[in-house]
Amino acid sequence: MTDTATNITPSPYQTELMVAALKDRAHRLPSDAKAATLDLMLRRQWIREHRADGRLLGTGTGPTGPAGPTHFRLSHAGVRTAKSHQWIQLTRTHTIGTIAAYHPARAKRHQDIVAVQSRPDSDGHVKVLSGRLRRLITVALTDLRPAPPAALAPGELTDTWAVMDQDGTWLLLVEGTSYSAARRAARHAAAHAPEAKSRSLRGVDFLYRRLRSSEIPVTFAELHAAAVRSA
Repeated sequence: MTDTATNITPSPYQTELMVAALKDRAHRLPSDAKAATLDLMLRRQWIREHRADGRLLGTGTGPTGPAGPTHFRLSHAGVRTAKSHQWIQLTRTHTIGTIAAYHPARAKRHQDIVAVQSRPDSDGHVKVLSGRLRRLITVALTDLRPAPPAALAPGELTDTWAVMDQDGTWLLLVEGTSYSAARRAARHAAAHAPEAKSRSLRGVDFLYRRLRSSEIPVTFAELHAAAVRSA
């Protein structure tokens, strides 16, 4: 008797296996998956067992006897479940103001380091500030990966945000525990800046990046020197 996969939440380990399988052309699970986990995923109809030639075990008109080597692949229900949980992981990882590596699926050799600037739209795209192009571009959320350590400044993430123009030039530093709080702080700072500064900020569509501790200038005068480290 099988369990239904509807409304069942996979465990973190099961999610890890299914998301890994999405990266395989045949949606094949890692060969070192635990047997007990595979058995449970079979009962929930997230995976199916296949012969070495790709045929589903138990189908076809081949000779009777031992099936030989087999492996497991995501079922249609498993693909849907995996994509749903992959989406949840991505939206939690790549929040506004964070740094990510951009690896377009259609151009695997092209890479970029970007700063996320929007929440995903209905088509699964987000706006990011491109470090290579120095402008705002739209990319698929699924093409983002965690940034490599070399792309990140040392130190812990803080509640200090760099407020930038569309070219990535730092304009302001504000404090905020979230993106929304940083936006409010930026608007307040722009409205209460000295007249000359306030005029230069009018009409600017701000971009944001949460800073690490080593990136925070000691004084506002150091912003220009620190701008080279902006994403």
